[in-house]
Amino acid sequence: MREIHDLSFDIDRFLEDAARAKQQLDTERWREELRPRALRLFAARTTKLQWTRALLKLVVRELHPDDLFWELIGNLDRVPRRRWPQVAALAVALRHSWRQHGLAQIVRSLHVPRQSAEDNAPSRHTKHSRRSARKSSPSKREGRKSRRTK
Repeated sequence: MREIHDLSFDIDRFLEDAARAKQQLDTERWREELRPRALRLFAARTTKLQWTRALLKLVVRELHPDDLFWELIGNLDRVPRRRWPQVAALAVALRHSWRQHGLAQIVRSLHVPRQSAEDNAPSRHTKHSRRSARKSSPSKREGRKSRRTK
């Protein structure tokens, strides 16, 4: 009985090894022969492909954005076509922003302005808003100047 059990174990191992070898050969054939042909055909058939919401969603999904992406962009079904480049750029930036230099490289390669007037404007959510509120009220010195000019 033990010999039959050993024999069946050997047959199972042989069949598993054969299946694994066939899978490996199929994978190598796919990568070396079939995949290049399939992708050449795909490239030829997509020469006139336009940006569509389906393509945008596919690109975003491939970049695996985190929750910050969805917080900044919202529902992709509601993003207007004119903002699709921003969506793609943000997804790429998020993907490369785990280190500061990664984000800096994306900023440089896309020629995104590093600072704008909006960046300097105080936000309601920053500590600077108190300071800017004080600056907007006339100081004693400004009051004296304005009296002199009158």
